[in-house]
Amino acid sequence: MEQHDVQPDPNLEPEAKQQKDAASDKIAVWWLFAVTGIVVGIYFLVYWNWVSMPAALRLSDERTHPERFIAELAKRHLVEMSSVGPRVAGSDANEILTVGFLRRVIQAIADNAHPVHRVELEVQRAYGHMFLDYEKYPQTSVYRGIQNVVVRLVPSGGPDPEHFLMLSSHFDSVPQSPGAGDDGTMSVVMLEVLRKLSQHPEPFAHGLVFVFNGCEENTLQGSHAFVAYHPLFQRVRTFINLDVAANGGRDIMFQAGPKYSFLMEYYRDNVPHPYCTAIAEELFQADLVPSETDYYVYTKFGNIPGMDFAHSTWGYLYHTAYDAHTTIPETTLQHTGDNILALTKALANANELYDIREHEGSKAVFFDFLNWFLIYYPLWASILLNVGLSLIAVAVIGISLWMTMRQHGVALGTLTIQCLLSVGVILLSVIVGVGLSLVLAVILNAVGSTMSWFTQSWLISGLYGCPYLLALLVGPALFVRFVRQVGHDQLPVQLRVQLLLHMTCLLYVLILIVLTAMSIRSAYLFTLVILFYTITGLVNLLIRYRPTHWIYVHLIGQIIPIAYLSSVSLTSFATFIPMQGRGSAGSNPELLIALFAVLLALLGTGLITPLLTLTRKPYWYVGFVGLFFVISIIVMVTEAGFPFREATSPQRYYIYHMDRHFYHQNGSMRRSDARFYIHPQDRYTPDLIMDLIPEMAEATPLGDECDRELYCGIPFYQNTQHAQRENAWWLPAALPTIPLPVELRLLDKRFDATLNGTTFRFTVSGPDHMSFYVSPVRGVTLASWSFSDRVPRSGLRWHGQDVHYINYVHGIDDSPYEFDITVQGVATEPQEAGWSFYLNVVAQYMHHEQYRTKEFAQFINQFPRYAHVVAYPTYLESRIF
Repeated sequence: MEQHDVQPDPNLEPEAKQQKDAASDKIAVWWLFAVTGIVVGIYFLVYWNWVSMPAALRLSDERTHPERFIAELAKRHLVEMSSVGPRVAGSDANEILTVGFLRRVIQAIADNAHPVHRVELEVQRAYGHMFLDYEKYPQTSVYRGIQNVVVRLVPSGGPDPEHFLMLSSHFDSVPQSPGAGDDGTMSVVMLEVLRKLSQHPEPFAHGLVFVFNGCEENTLQGSHAFVAYHPLFQRVRTFINLDVAANGGRDIMFQAGPKYSFLMEYYRDNVPHPYCTAIAEELFQADLVPSETDYYVYTKFGNIPGMDFAHSTWGYLYHTAYDAHTTIPETTLQHTGDNILALTKALANANELYDIREHEGSKAVFFDFLNWFLIYYPLWASILLNVGLSLIAVAVIGISLWMTMRQHGVALGTLTIQCLLSVGVILLSVIVGVGLSLVLAVILNAVGSTMSWFTQSWLISGLYGCPYLLALLVGPALFVRFVRQVGHDQLPVQLRVQLLLHMTCLLYVLILIVLTAMSIRSAYLFTLVILFYTITGLVNLLIRYRPTHWIYVHLIGQIIPIAYLSSVSLTSFATFIPMQGRGSAGSNPELLIALFAVLLALLGTGLITPLLTLTRKPYWYVGFVGLFFVISIIVMVTEAGFPFREATSPQRYYIYHMDRHFYHQNGSMRRSDARFYIHPQDRYTPDLIMDLIPEMAEATPLGDECDRELYCGIPFYQNTQHAQRENAWWLPAALPTIPLPVELRLLDKRFDATLNGTTFRFTVSGPDHMSFYVSPVRGVTLASWSFSDRVPRSGLRWHGQDVHYINYVHGIDDSPYEFDITVQGVATEPQEAGWSFYLNVVAQYMHHEQYRTKEFAQFINQFPRYAHVVAYPTYLESRIF
C-alpha cells in the first residue's frame, strides 16, 4: 500500500489545531480498563497471600521439628475442651470439667518436662471486687470463688526468678456457645506453648507464668483476681494476652505497650508470621470495637506493659452456638502457635525485663507489609519522617511546576491560578463523593435496607465505592472539558492531569501534617502514598516528564501503595463487617462501613482517577462504574442482599423469660408478672420476626415502664443494656421455671448515732450470676457499703435519684452472700416518708436453658434458621427499705 506523508495545513484554525493537539495527547479508554484489571488483580493476589497460612504440623513431624509448635495436638485439646458445652463461669462445665481438663493436661506436661525446668500448678480461688468507670453505666463488679489455673515454669535449680513473663487467656465462654474460638483456641495454644517451653534444653533467664483465667466474659473478673490478689503478679514485668473475636484466620497483634516500644522490636525480630497495625490499636482504643480484653485490666489495674493478640477476621460466629471446634482450622493454630512460641522464647530471655521501667519510651507506629515483614518506628521518628517527607514532596512538586513554566512558557500567575483551580476541583469532587456515599448510607437506613453487605461483602464496593469514585472521575473530566471549551487553555491535557495529581498529593501532605500534629499514628497510610508519589515524581523529573512515559512511571509507583491498601481493606472489612452485625438495633451500621470505603478509596484511587481525563470517550468508563453501582443496588434489594445466613452469618437474639416481683415497703406485693423480653442486641431486632412468629402480634415497646420502675424493671445482665431501652420489646408470658430460687433476707437494721446513719445487713442466695440495683431516694445518701471499699459515683440517674449497679458472680463457692448498706439522711418527698433506698435483686439462669417452659421453647423454636437465640429464665425482685 502506498504511503503518503501528511503535511500540516497552514490554514488550520487555531482552535481546531488546539483540539487536534489535545487529541494527540490522549489514550484509548480501554487503557483505563486495563489499569482497573491490574488493580483488581493486585487485590486478589494480596487476598491469596492473606489467606495463605503455614502448614499445620502433625505429631509425626515432632521427630524432625522438635522445637516447633504442633497444631495437631492443640486441635485435639480443643476438641476435648469444647466438647463439654458452654463454659459459663459458675457452671459445672467451667468450674469442674474444664478446670479438671486443664489440670490433667498440665500435669502431664509437668511430668514430661526437661530436668532443667520445674512446672508448678496452682488453682487460684479468688474473692474480690473492682470498679469499672464507664461514662453512663459505671458498675461495681463483685466475685466470689472464681477460679484461675496458674502455672509457673521456672528453672529447677537455684532461687526463684524475680522477674516473670505472663501469658494469659480465658477458658470460660458465653452462654449457649461452645467457645471453641473464644477463647478455647488461645487456651490450647498456651497449653502447647507451655509443653514446648518445658522441653527446651536450657533454662530461661526469667520465670514464665501461664494464667488460664476462668471468668473473663463477665467483666474481666478472672484477670482482675490475678492482678489484685495473687502475689506472683508483683513479679510480672510484661505479658502476652491472647483472645479471640472470630473463628480462624491470622492472629493480629493489635495493642502493644503502651509506651514500651521495645516489645515491638522483639515482635519484629522473632515472629515468623507478622500481622499487626497501629490502625487496629487506635480503632480499638477509640471504642470503635465493642468489647474489651484482659489487656485492659493488666494495663489499667496492674500498670504493666504488654501485648494483645486476637483472631478478629470474619467473626460472624463469635459468641454463637456455631463457635465450635469444627470451625477452627489447624492452620490457624499453627500460625498463632508459631508466633507466640517464638515471641515467648525471646521475651523470656529479654534483658529489658530486669528493669523494665528504664525502657519506657513513646508509642510506636507499626505495621506489617503483606505479612512478610514488620515496619516499626517510634512516634517521635514518625514526626520527623512525616515532616521531612512532606517538605521533600512539596519541593519535588515545586520543581515540577517550575519545569512546567520553563517548558511551556506559562506565566507564574497563570500557573498559580490553574493550581488553585485544580485544588478546588479535587476538593469539590471529594466532598461530593463523600456526601453521596454518606447520604446513601442515611437513605438505606431510613428505608430499612441496611447490611446487604453483611454476607455479600463485595457490595460495599458497589454501594459506597462507586458513588465516591464517580465524583472523583467526573469532576476533573468536566473541569478539563470546560476549560478547553471556553478556549485559550495554555496547558496540554497531560500537563493538566499532572497538575491534578500534584494538587492531590499536596492535599495528602496537608492531611498528613494535621494528623501528625494530632499524634494519630494511623497517618502512616498517607505517609506511604506520599512517599511513592514523591519517588515517582523524582524519576519523572529525571526524564523531564516525557509524554506518555511519565504515566507508566507514575502507575508503577502506585503498585506498592495499592497492594498495601488492599491488605488494609481486607483486614478492616473482615473485622468490622461482623462487628456491625453485633451493633445495637438503633444504630446505623451503614455509616461506619461507608466511611471506611470512602477513606480507602481516597487513598487508593486519588492518584489514579485524574487519568480518566487522558482517555478518549471517557464516558465508557464512567458508564461502567455507574453500571456496577446499579447492579449493586439491584442485588441489594433481592434475596441475595438479605444480610443473614444460617451457620455462616447468623443474626443474634438475646431473650429473657422474666419472672418479676415488686414489693411495697411493708412487704406486700405491689406488682407481679411474667414476660418475654427481647433485647435489641443486633440490627433488625426484632423487625425480621414480627410477621414470622404469631406471638409477636402481642409484642410492644417498653413504653413508660422505664419511668415507672428502676432500670425499667428489667433483669439486665449488664447495666449497659439499659442504653437500648428505646429499641426493646416485650410480650406477656406464663411464669418461667426458676431452677434455683432467689432468697433475699434482711438480717439486721441498726442506727449508729456516731455516724448518724443506718446500716442494713442482708443475705442473699441464688444462681451464680446475679446483680443488684441500689438507688437511694431523694434526701438519702449512701454512706458506705460492703460491695467495695467506697461507694463510687452514680450512673445514669432515675427520677433524680442516684443509681448504682453491682454485678455479682460466684464460681465454685455457692454459699449465701452477705452484704450491708449504710445510709444517711431522710426522704424529702412526702410519698417516700420512711423510705431509704430501692434494692432490686436480679438473677440470671444463663446456663439453665434446659429449664425452658414448653411455652418458651415453642416461642424460641419458631425463630428462623438464620437466628442464633440465647434464651434463658431470669428473675427480678424489687424491694424498698
